[in-house]
Amino acid sequence: MKNFIKDLGSAKLAIVLFFVLAGISILGTLIPQGQAGSFYLAKYGQVLGKLILFFQLNDAYHSWWYITVLFLFMFNLIICSLNRLPFTIKLYNRNPGELHPEKFPNRFLTEVQGSGEILKNLIVKKYGFKKLEKDFEKGEYFYKSVNKFSFFSVYVVHFSLVIVIIGALIGAIWGYRGNMNILEGEATNVVQPFRKRDPVHLDFMVKLNKFILETYPNGMPKEYISNITIHDNNKTIDAIIKVNQPFKYKDVTFYQASYNIIPEFTLKVTHNNTTEEMKISPFQPLNIKDRYSVALQEYGEAHGLIFLKVWVVDEENGNSKEGLIISGFPALEINFSEGNLALEYKDIANLYYMTGLQAKRDPGNIVVYIGFIVMMLGLFLVYYFDPKTYLLFLVRKGDNLWEITIGGYAKRERESFRTKLEELLEEIKKELPKT
Repeated sequence: MKNFIKDLGSAKLAIVLFFVLAGISILGTLIPQGQAGSFYLAKYGQVLGKLILFFQLNDAYHSWWYITVLFLFMFNLIICSLNRLPFTIKLYNRNPGELHPEKFPNRFLTEVQGSGEILKNLIVKKYGFKKLEKDFEKGEYFYKSVNKFSFFSVYVVHFSLVIVIIGALIGAIWGYRGNMNILEGEATNVVQPFRKRDPVHLDFMVKLNKFILETYPNGMPKEYISNITIHDNNKTIDAIIKVNQPFKYKDVTFYQASYNIIPEFTLKVTHNNTTEEMKISPFQPLNIKDRYSVALQEYGEAHGLIFLKVWVVDEENGNSKEGLIISGFPALEINFSEGNLALEYKDIANLYYMTGLQAKRDPGNIVVYIGFIVMMLGLFLVYYFDPKTYLLFLVRKGDNLWEITIGGYAKRERESFRTKLEELLEEIKKELPKT
């Protein structure tokens, strides 16, 4: 058990987990998220597509193994910090008098002429040294600790990472990201999450007032814009959603993800020698004489011809048949025992726009923001409050002749610290004659 905990808190594991999380983030960016399973099989092939679906890379940031890696990374940070804490406490409580003056790190030595009392007051009052209450054979020992609290600043950074991971876990477990498909003029409150079967029902409605498609001269889409209205009880809010311009209401953010153009077709329907024109769309099947239902299963264009795949049901006896209607071709004839139908393509009656919005709810966002604020504070403490300890040993060599040994240690910036020690020694030498 101890070995397991030790391995869980190792730096090597932290590096591995960090690169795994980075790899997931890269894959989550490169692989389109939230598409149907058939999309990945068609785009990446059967083998790679099945791997993407198996490892849930179609919704990488909510996959079980992404959540597992986050948990492992969080525990790794906590255990790693706890393992190092005793050493940090030891550094914080380090006795400055444990070093003999001859073994001062970054040691400098000089002699000065002047009053001993004035020199000691200068060292203590102006430069903030404290006298160490310890007997030495020849002289007096002074020390000054600066920014000792900063020994723990790295733990502030570690703690901030734990907060960020907790926020990410909250979002991954209790948040969702899904699709909302809304037909122009219609309203809905249903979000279909990427991986969950059960839809999410918002406590407000989203209505698509108008969908605007802007194109380049060559016909390629340039910009697609959804003009929506939020209906929340008696409250209404109008908003515009564009690509890279999301809209947030309550704790749900809406992104412009896609669009679709839904055609409505006109058919010439002949039944028992009577012909009439009727309209059919993917959302509105035909009803003929309150007996026959014609549903549009699929439609498209190939070789300049428009095709419609339909499913015809005799509602009285339950018989059904499928067929294909092709523009410019003779009518599709459907024969039932009680009567015959002929369905012939005429034209496209209307085009309706459907917007594809992605709705995202991440309850861990605020926790992540707090984590980043704490992280900035920790980094500020790490880089601008370097812990340093100054050591000074004063020995009387004669009447008003004193030998000063100065040294010390710093956590970082050791070359600049040596320079500061030299400058401090020069300042003391200059100040003493003036007093």
